[in-house]
Amino acid sequence: MGRAAVFDLARRGIRVRLIEADVTRARAVARRYGRGRTEVVGVPPGHPEALAAAVSGAAVLVHCGPYALNLAAMDAALAARSHYVDLGGLFHTTRRQLARGREFVRAGRLAILGMGSAPGTTNVLARFAAEGLTRVESVRVYNGGTDDTPGRPALSFGFSPATLLDELSQRPMVFAGGRFRSAPPLSGAEEFAFDLGTQRVHLSLHSEVATLPVSFAGRGIRECAFKIAYDPALVERMRMLIELGLADPTPGPRGIAPRDVLLDCLRRLPAGPDIVDDRDALAVVVEGRDARGPLTVRAELTAGPQRRPPLSAVARNTGFPAAIVAGMLLDGRIRERGVQPPETCVPVASFLRALSARGLVARRRVVRSPR
Repeated sequence: MGRAAVFDLARRGIRVRLIEADVTRARAVARRYGRGRTEVVGVPPGHPEALAAAVSGAAVLVHCGPYALNLAAMDAALAARSHYVDLGGLFHTTRRQLARGREFVRAGRLAILGMGSAPGTTNVLARFAAEGLTRVESVRVYNGGTDDTPGRPALSFGFSPATLLDELSQRPMVFAGGRFRSAPPLSGAEEFAFDLGTQRVHLSLHSEVATLPVSFAGRGIRECAFKIAYDPALVERMRMLIELGLADPTPGPRGIAPRDVLLDCLRRLPAGPDIVDDRDALAVVVEGRDARGPLTVRAELTAGPQRRPPLSAVARNTGFPAAIVAGMLLDGRIRERGVQPPETCVPVASFLRALSARGLVARRRVVRSPR
């Protein structure tokens, strides 16, 4: 995701400072994706003062690291008096981040939470779908995808293994009957027809559910959920590891958590092919009413990969939105302050135009309920 953000910012002539613990890999990314406009600063993990110093002088911090570091990254942005953008916090972290609004207001800066694909583009698509509706009764968010990459390893990941593990093992949150509640992991299965075909989706813990019910509260929202279609083979492998207790974050007798051991093993897996053939599909279904009566609105977007330089569909669909919004903060098109989700501060029309210019085209379809 960070590669895509670096590429998109640098190709627009924006100076990028790439902050990473692994300097060797960061320099390789800078050479390949930075177009000569990217410098690399190494920061060891677990050193907030060093991170704050590395961010100093930057107008915007785009945090593409693990969501467990979101609060520390926000601290660094505040210390550097920078705007802040991240890729999401799996509901609970997002809610903790929202509580820091006054700090960013006092600093005269804006933190936009969850500005990747899902969350991020999905939040903006929800607002796009709800345009003109006097009442929003439900917002349902769906994420699907395919990966037909030749030679793809049997166990491979389109994004952070740590985040995926949490999405599969932690109880998802839903907004039902006007109240938040949790549900069993991988429950709520249904068949959903994406542009790329029908896939089986399940509930998953996600940030959209933390913010959309609040943002649409004034229009009477009662239902909100996020569902995703995982690779069935990957789910079965990960489910076995979870049932063995290897997702447990509790340290054992020797002070080592099974989850940390598992993630260390996953990091040692061989990397997949550089060129990938994947698709990433987003769909938001809003039910409500307008002046003519009840209706259902569906907004969706499907991304493909690029070959030069290579970026997966998932990376483009996640890194480009964060870079687009960072650019909007730089040029003053977003002027709100505090801590906000994308649906309350990102200008819908200009954001969707920017996505379209990158080959990520959103569509909106309205279905009227019979009278």
